Amino acid sequence: AKPKGTLPKGFEDAPKIDAPQNDTSDGKSKQDKLSEYEDDYLKRLEQQKIDDAKAAAEAATAEAAAKVSANKKGGALPKGFEAKATPEPAKKSKGTLPKGF
Repeated sequence: AKPKGTLPKGFEDAPKIDAPQNDTSDGKSKQDKLSEYEDDYLKRLEQQKIDDAKAAAEAATAEAAAKVSANKKGGALPKGFEAKATPEPAKKSKGTLPKGF
């Protein structure tokens, strides 16, 4: 049904290249766009360094707080276990042996 050697709809036989087309027609040269992009990139990089430093400081603070609270607690128990409020006092020995000794 279709003759061989034809392109789908929307395609031309040969692409026509008249002049280089810029994505945006704001009158800026490639050099201007490049320097703008570079400035933007450097700003983002600097901001990322700041954010990373803040995150590291927060993590260190949280870790230090966790160590302090772990020292106070005496250890963490698995889920479902509850820590005893006070350890039971040891039973006093009466000084007698069980029967059979």
